[in-house]
Amino acid sequence: MTRESVYLDWLRDAHAMEKHADTTFKAAVPRLAAWPILGARMAQYLEVTREQQLQIKEILKRYDSSWSALKEALGRMSIVGQAANDMLNDAEGVRVAISSYVFCQYKVATYSTLLAAAQLAGDDEGLPVLQEALQHETHMAEWLKRHLPEAAEEEIVHLTDEALTG
Repeated sequence: MTRESVYLDWLRDAHAMEKHADTTFKAAVPRLAAWPILGARMAQYLEVTREQQLQIKEILKRYDSSWSALKEALGRMSIVGQAANDMLNDAEGVRVAISSYVFCQYKVATYSTLLAAAQLAGDDEGLPVLQEALQHETHMAEWLKRHLPEAAEEEIVHLTDEALTG
């Protein structure tokens, strides 16, 4: 196994992670209509996720990597993906925010390790892409962390108002 092959395996995993994030957040955004600030930010994040997915794919294409190996990576990501999917299937805004925060932290860890792998593999062209992705994920995680108390308050008001009127 070479440094480049390890790097490519990890890139495939990151691509699979972004594909799953796309599907998961695409399903979550419409359920956030009652939480307009969170819903708008998640819609923005979905676009960033799609862009990152394309950028990772471009890095993989530069290496003329086998796309059949990508299917293998999709299988490896299924456990993480299923956990994220289960968390994000909840209709409550606060739970979606918490789940999104956890998933963003996972993505921060992934891009942090990918940066190290890119350096060891000598992929100077991929480094800026991975640094930007790490920055986006870090910013989203920070935004979510700052807004979790607000999401909790909105959820409590929503639930208690619903209980009073229903």
